[in-house]
Amino acid sequence: NGTLTPRATMEPTLLAGTTVTHATLHNIEEIHRRDIRLGDVVVIEKAGEIIPQVISADASARAADVAPIAAPTTCPACGGGVEREGPKCYCVHPECPAQFREKVAWFAARRQMDIDGLGEKVVDQLIDAGLVTHFADLYGLGSEDLVPLEGFAEVSADALVASIAASRDRGLTAVLSAIGIRHVGNATARSVTTCFGTMDALLGASQEELESIPDVGEVIAATLHAFLRGERGRGIIDALIAAGVSMEATETSAGGPFAGMTIVLTGSLSTWTRDELTAKLQAGGATITGSVSARTDLVIAGKKAGSKRAKAEELGVEVWDEARVAAALEE
Repeated sequence: NGTLTPRATMEPTLLAGTTVTHATLHNIEEIHRRDIRLGDVVVIEKAGEIIPQVISADASARAADVAPIAAPTTCPACGGGVEREGPKCYCVHPECPAQFREKVAWFAARRQMDIDGLGEKVVDQLIDAGLVTHFADLYGLGSEDLVPLEGFAEVSADALVASIAASRDRGLTAVLSAIGIRHVGNATARSVTTCFGTMDALLGASQEELESIPDVGEVIAATLHAFLRGERGRGIIDALIAAGVSMEATETSAGGPFAGMTIVLTGSLSTWTRDELTAKLQAGGATITGSVSARTDLVIAGKKAGSKRAKAEELGVEVWDEARVAAALEE
């Protein structure tokens, strides 16, 4: 979504066994909070002995005329305008090439359209070769387009084409999560799909109707409504429909044991991973959210469940352990 993430470039420094030349600076507010300026001598460490980060700057070694670092006003990749939202800065140019590369990689990721074999290196090759300029272009690729690319033979090219074709049937939740609408991830996409079922119904929804969806407040509803009604958003949707991508719900939730329930998971699970249980509950008709509220129907608590369990008990929301969930799923 065009987030500009600042990083420090430093003289090569040996740190915990490797030579470090870059470190994360998180966001512009963090830069100002730590008063880090160009040319500074800085203290760095590896978070968890892995990720280099700047801890502080030595202001005493700084020249008196060095100004604080300003937030960028143009995108370094495309020169487009930049907007500030809280601590983050965003490129707002819809045709930014750097954004598009990231969006295609996101589109293909496991929790989105789940296109096996379409990683970042392949995405870069496809875009650099001019083969993909829109999400929908993926569905027009043939093995003959891929074989000339680095790392591809006929077998691997056929496998990627087949994986792309299979993604046409992932359904509306996957599409909404995949196409890069700000604030709309998998959980929100599933809630929207549960309420509307098809893209046609969603396109006809008012902003007020979107706000009534569980876990979709005013900000998300406004962003989603603007995308669906905007020229760019409709262009993405229409092109994917023309490519044969399904825009209907695939979830079989109507008669599931958790149909219509809003559920929160908390604590450490031993029977399933968090993703596995989420998938099972969603297949049973549930909407999974991240916070406990008066709208929550059930909290599933594993070991060391903390504040969410306490909030559920405070609100009188029912709390189940894993054994009870397993029994309900088995029934």
